[in-house]
Amino acid sequence: DIISIEQALKDLNKELNGDNLRSKYEGARPTSVKDRVDMIMYALWSTTAAPTNTFIKSYDDAASKFDGILTSLKTIDEEINKVELVLEKSGAPFTPGRFPEWRKN
Repeated sequence: DIISIEQALKDLNKELNGDNLRSKYEGARPTSVKDRVDMIMYALWSTTAAPTNTFIKSYDDAASKFDGILTSLKTIDEEINKVELVLEKSGAPFTPGRFPEWRKN
């Protein structure tokens, strides 16, 4: 379960931030959600001009992909909580970022 969660997190990171390995060896990669948001922020940070159609399209593309990313993240969080519950019931020692149930409230 832990290995599948780790792979899901890697896939989610690739979807959100892009494939750095691909860009390193192939030179180009599909534009990630973060790339789109960064481009919009950088271009519009110090201007009072209205966003261009390109920025609006980039925003819409990023927003539409973000819903899927957020859903995946929530699913991964549920899986992590299940693993933590199994660890808690098994009496596993505490690990960084994992707290006993009584401390979560």
